[in-house]
Amino acid sequence: TDDEDDGNALRAADDMEQLAVTRDGKAGAARVKFDLDLPSASADDAPIGQAESLPEWDWKRQALQPDRCRVVTLMARPDQPFVPAAPLRATARRVRRRLEVLRAAPRWQRHCADGEAIDLDAWVRHAADEAGALTPAAAARDPLVFARRTRGERSLATLLLADLSLSTDAHVNNDARVIDVIRDALYVFGEALEATGDAFEMLGFSSVRRQHVRMQHLKAFDEPWSRAAQARVGAIKPGYYTRMGAALRHATKRLELRPERQRLLLILTDGKPNDLDVYEGRWGLEDTRHAVHEAREAGLLPFCLSIDEEAHEYLPHLFGRGGWAQVRAPAELPA
Repeated sequence: TDDEDDGNALRAADDMEQLAVTRDGKAGAARVKFDLDLPSASADDAPIGQAESLPEWDWKRQALQPDRCRVVTLMARPDQPFVPAAPLRATARRVRRRLEVLRAAPRWQRHCADGEAIDLDAWVRHAADEAGALTPAAAARDPLVFARRTRGERSLATLLLADLSLSTDAHVNNDARVIDVIRDALYVFGEALEATGDAFEMLGFSSVRRQHVRMQHLKAFDEPWSRAAQARVGAIKPGYYTRMGAALRHATKRLELRPERQRLLLILTDGKPNDLDVYEGRWGLEDTRHAVHEAREAGLLPFCLSIDEEAHEYLPHLFGRGGWAQVRAPAELPA
């Protein structure tokens, strides 16, 4: 069967209300494993398109296993619109105004022959070159030591990948659930990016073993930030497990198609990669790390934002220095 020792026994024991302990010191003859049933087709979200087969990194063999994961894209059918609370709308307005200013603000063009300010870095380089005897042709040219303000066109596409695993059903400070904090962050993200005019897409993900990786369609690149998209964000709910490598590869393929010069793959999560099968532990970490490398090789910028208290223990290995950040107070994530 698919059931293998995934090293999850201690966590399962911690979650049990009652423990039975034997006195003879012998090992038990059986292990108890917890599984989650998938909803029926009539109760589940609507599938979009065909399922996709993706590879997975086998860290023991140091090779990609082709067609190991099956990814399905689903779209919720919310029966009511999403109505954000007044404090959340205020937060969204503040972030939106900040990004609107960034969009309109001029930028400094450096290394110019003339301009309104001295480019100190360029001046130091010029002075060093002059001390080292410039060639006659270089000495005849005007030194490129000025900077001037210009208005440049932004060329940025962002894909936000949100972790919708079962752990998001936990509560933050005995108040809001993690899934509620993620929902608020997605709403603020949509409001802010819509103000800049930048292209953006939002997807959620969870999994039940490698044959059922669920990608939740929230908003596509070619779709406006409409009431329908906001309603899908408002309808997100905790899913299953966290097969992050497959989700990253699916998002990478979608973001690779964008023509923008800068392409940001932003991952929002509350824990480390895991699933019911061998993906628990080292396998999941190494597969996610390899998927991050694949995204970088494709010219994308992957960045992870985590609200996990233990994020510092494994995210540097997955995303490298400067590739991740930790939000110490989860409730502050939307801001």
